Order: sequence, then structure tokens, then C-alpha cells
Amino acid sequence: MTTMQSKRDYVLMSYFRNNSRENLTKISRQTHIPISTIFDKLRQFEESLIKKHTTLVDFKQIGFDIRVNILFKVAKDSRDEFREFLMKSFNINSIFRVNNGFDYLVEAIFRDMSDLNRFLEQLEAFHIENRQELFVLEDIKRECFLSDTLHAEMLAANR
Repeated sequence: MTTMQSKRDYVLMSYFRNNSRENLTKISRQTHIPISTIFDKLRQFEESLIKKHTTLVDFKQIGFDIRVNILFKVAKDSRDEFREFLMKSFNINSIFRVNNGFDYLVEAIFRDMSDLNRFLEQLEAFHIENRQELFVLEDIKRECFLSDTLHAEMLAANR
């Protein structure tokens, strides 16, 4: 398992978190770390720390106006089947296993309320004991942890 060993590791991770497509030469100029070191660290992090490189999308811009987080409490005998249903569902963006009286937290994206209602009707096939819907109105802060160098330096100092 690779861990972040130094202030430099935290700083590099903050650059990768902020913009994974950033040119390594530019990162080298800004950090004064040799490109070869940055390249090696990126490969090392990709083997253990970085789960995947991705893009955050403004779904409303492509016609998906409804974003909802749904908490589910599912009967034990339905959990595996329900989880498989969620994994295969086109509208599910993220699935989390949670506690505090619920089993799953799901982030789902829909074009409109009709699409959401069709999805909710499909859920009737499962023994859902409790469900709570939270509509996302606006992203205020998203995927920002360890994405700026000041934060990285503070984390490294507090190790």
C-alpha cells in the first residue's frame, strides 16, 4: 500500500485532484519538482491511491435536470437483488453503503420528474422498508478535499 510520505506527495496529489489533465511540465514549473519525479509519483499513486481519473459534469447542461440523493432501507432478503438492480440502472451515478437506519445512499440523475417516477415505480419489485429522497438544488462545494496546495501543505504539516 502506498501512502503519502512527504509534503511533496501531498502537494502533487493536490495538483492531480485539482486537474488530472494538467500538463506535467506545467506542474513541474509551478512546484519546482522534476518532471520525472512527478511522472513516477503519478504512476505510483495510480497503483494504489488514485481510484480513477474522471470528469465532473454539469448534468443540467446536457438535459438532465433532476439530481436526487435517495436513502434506502431494504429488507435483508432483498439487498443483493436490489444492489444488482442499482448497479445496472442507467440513472444511478453513485451508490454508497451507509448506516444509521439505512442500507444505501444513491445519487441518481434524471431528465425530468417523469423519468424519476418511472424509476420509483420499478422499485416496487423490491421490499423497501424505508426511503427518503433529497433533491440536489445546487452544488456548493464538490470534490474539493485535497485539491489545493495550501490544504495539502496543512495536511502534510499535521501528519
